[in-house]
Amino acid sequence: MPEIALYLFAQALMTAMKLSLPFVALVGAIGVVIAFLQAMVQIQDQNISFGPKICAVAALLSAGGMTGLLMLQALLQQAVDVLPRLAHAV
Repeated sequence: MPEIALYLFAQALMTAMKLSLPFVALVGAIGVVIAFLQAMVQIQDQNISFGPKICAVAALLSAGGMTGLLMLQALLQQAVDVLPRLAHAV
């Protein structure tokens, strides 16, 4: 039983990483670019980078949202397939 639960847990963590990594990388890259531009023009306002980050996340979500949903659907299908083996192992 622990092997099945660990496998499912590992799959869930990998799916979460695959789903979140593009967003974290995109927001980090935009933050660095905006910070560089702010340093060049000597503007020290924290709120300037918020708008481009939100727009980029919305664009990435609209472009890759279906892929993310398919990954979550595959994870749910794996979890449902494993449930009978988990129930009999107890």
